[in-house]
Amino acid sequence: MERFKMMPKLDIKLPFMKKKKKKKKLYEQYKDSILTYLTSPSKIERHPDYIKIDKFHRIIASVNYPRVVDPGWLTRLIEMNLDFDLSIHIKPYPIESSISMLESEIKKQKTDLYALEAEGKIIPQSLIQKHQDTIALLNQIQQGREKMFDMSLYIDAKAYDKKELDKVTSRIKASMTSIMISPKIPSYQMYTALRSVLPIGSDELHLTRNITSSAAAACFPFAITSLEHHATGILIGFNQINNIPIVIDPFELSNPNILVLGTSGGGKSYCIKLLLMREFMEGVDINVIDPQAEYTDLTKRFNGKVIRIAPDSDTVINPLDMMGQSYDEKKLSLLSFFRVLMGELTETQRAILDDCIDSTYEDAGITRDPRTWAKKPPILEDLYDHVLPLTRSDKDIIYKPAMSIITRLKPFVTGGLRFLNQHTKIDLDNRFISFDIRDIPDVGKGTIMFLLLEYIYNRMKKSRKRRICVVDEAWTVLSAGEEGEYIFRLIKTCRKFNLSLILLTQDVEDVITSRAGRAVMANTATKLLLKQDTTVIDNIIERFHLNEAEAEFVRRAGVGSALLIAENSRIPIYIQASPEEHRIITTKPEELTELVREPTAPEAEREIKRKFDISKPFHREAQLTYEEMQTLIKVGFHEFKAETLEGVHEMFMIKNETNETDEHFVLQQLIKDEIKKYTDRVLVHYTTLPDITFETPNGEIIAIEVIADPDIGTCLDKMEKKKEILKRYNSYFFVVANPELKKHEEFGEVVMRTNVPTKIRNFFG
Repeated sequence: MERFKMMPKLDIKLPFMKKKKKKKKLYEQYKDSILTYLTSPSKIERHPDYIKIDKFHRIIASVNYPRVVDPGWLTRLIEMNLDFDLSIHIKPYPIESSISMLESEIKKQKTDLYALEAEGKIIPQSLIQKHQDTIALLNQIQQGREKMFDMSLYIDAKAYDKKELDKVTSRIKASMTSIMISPKIPSYQMYTALRSVLPIGSDELHLTRNITSSAAAACFPFAITSLEHHATGILIGFNQINNIPIVIDPFELSNPNILVLGTSGGGKSYCIKLLLMREFMEGVDINVIDPQAEYTDLTKRFNGKVIRIAPDSDTVINPLDMMGQSYDEKKLSLLSFFRVLMGELTETQRAILDDCIDSTYEDAGITRDPRTWAKKPPILEDLYDHVLPLTRSDKDIIYKPAMSIITRLKPFVTGGLRFLNQHTKIDLDNRFISFDIRDIPDVGKGTIMFLLLEYIYNRMKKSRKRRICVVDEAWTVLSAGEEGEYIFRLIKTCRKFNLSLILLTQDVEDVITSRAGRAVMANTATKLLLKQDTTVIDNIIERFHLNEAEAEFVRRAGVGSALLIAENSRIPIYIQASPEEHRIITTKPEELTELVREPTAPEAEREIKRKFDISKPFHREAQLTYEEMQTLIKVGFHEFKAETLEGVHEMFMIKNETNETDEHFVLQQLIKDEIKKYTDRVLVHYTTLPDITFETPNGEIIAIEVIADPDIGTCLDKMEKKKEILKRYNSYFFVVANPELKKHEEFGEVVMRTNVPTKIRNFFG
């Protein structure tokens, strides 16, 4: 011990002194190892042009880019409805290195140019352009307006089988080529390429391209399908593919007109009510020609005015009222009016009407002199009295057409529609006006719609304020004859007067075949194709030049889904209202009945009574407050977007503790909630039993099996296994997420989710 004390002090760490630190190091190593173990796949299969890790993966790299790009130029890649991941690496380049590199490149390019010129050869335009671009870029970097970056772009195509992977790869390469990107598959480098796509920020493939800061900025955001090119606009829906909000301002497009096509019950009125409500809140004035009084409640909700036009009402429009038009304009309008009233006019009928209109206005003191246009106009009876003497002619060429005119005019003079035979009585002193023409006889409804459209249009020409005019059941006006010059002129001139004309129709044939209908299609920048009747799908695909994906979407579109065509953009969307908006615009009888039954207690009191059950594993996000959502997240819930039984996409908060996918779990819960509308005798199973069983009023037990796996092969195996179990029940059916499974009827009845409400309702009479 004495010798030890006398030894000089050395920086020595004995084994027992190192033990504690070594133990800590081992712990850190163990912690890193267990993290790697938990996050690593169990098996990786490497092949020259793909890798298999549960799914098949194939990386597609970009090796050449276009010379000039626009903002959002990668939109077409992002919007592909395929299974893939896209990774972009952007690394800044030092300014000093950038300048040095560009100066060297300019010297090299000059040398090449001088050499070609000295040899008397033709200098390629591409070399000249490249030299000019390099000089311009150097000037911008020296002035601080641009910076240089290295960029690499990789896409990881994924599929559950090799054949599907080849299809996905082919479509991705085609899309890349369409935007001037040269795709390349890095064979024998798939593992390195896959690591370059993973979200770890490591580019191990290093297939880079020099770009400027403005070009880099053009890559963000990846998708610009919100159509938000202007500061104004309203939310019209959400992108079906990526859930991006679609914001559009019709008045900022080439023309503000909107055409809405859809079958009855497809959601046309719901969609337009939502649009009108949001536009009204933006300060736009609204007029609606309402053949079925569907917009009355909405109008009253916003303190608007409902103008009822009917045989027993005080409101009326005189067809011969000048309405602020010139004499020649009014004559053209009247000829169109008589085509609506009488159908196609013969040359003789047109000549008779032309002469009689002149003489009728002349008797009232109205001529082509503008000073006479403010005089009191004639009425239909005056025109009738001028045509009537011609029916006494002994010449058939005059008698027959005159008699035809008198026959059609008589109901408007002495018959059931004689309320039109008087001077105009109407007041448009409100921002939101609905013209209720429900009680007009069907024979005169088209005539009244035409008069209202003309009156609104001429009133709106006097103001440059933004206005919307909605024509529901527009086929009544569009079928007004092959010529339809007035409709054609009205459609083309709306933009000039800041008027947006919205036409809703379920009769696609009238839009496609009539001249007015074709004018509508050519002069409506915005079109909404909702759920269509199967008999007209092919005509729509042909007329609107839909590609394969768009055609398939239109064929399968459910209620609330639509293909939005806004000038050159085509986006599949789903239309979703907030709970309060839905309460205002819903037209479902059962929902309206429930609203009527609701107590009139203050809103705050109703909120207190609403129960929030944290034990439920399934919640609709729209029904939750922000605080409730945060509470659910803390206890293990997560967001999941799924399609409802109505075909509308919604966000849910779920806690899926089953062995099934989230899609399967949500669909199972939605079906259970639908059954509980009719009976509480319903059970959800998470074992080998059917997913759902319930009892009908006559005591039968019905079984439902949900099939929502992404792989068709797995789905078919599951259906085969479940078939024997399901046969033990009184009745059963499968609910599938993939429409391809509907053709496998050997397993029994197979339905899509949108058919479930009707199917269940049938069990309860």
